[in-house]
Amino acid sequence: MDRTTWILLISVALLLGGMYWVRRNSERRGIGLFGAVCPRCAQPLPTIRKASSFREVLWGGWTCPTCGCKVDKYGKERDCN
Repeated sequence: MDRTTWILLISVALLLGGMYWVRRNSERRGIGLFGAVCPRCAQPLPTIRKASSFREVLWGGWTCPTCGCKVDKYGKERDCN
């Protein structure tokens, strides 16, 4: 194989490895990239969210449009009325 093929193979391997690492360690590292479901009513929360409080602006999370439950960026119940 020539040099270009090796560079391409190594680049693809590094990219796939990096994607796997981010997916595996996202919650532990504080990255909430992968949508959530409301713990109370089991409705999927929107991927593109509109923050309803200053806390959501700073730290992420959702307010469920169906039941009003506040959910953190990992999909865990934070404050349900």
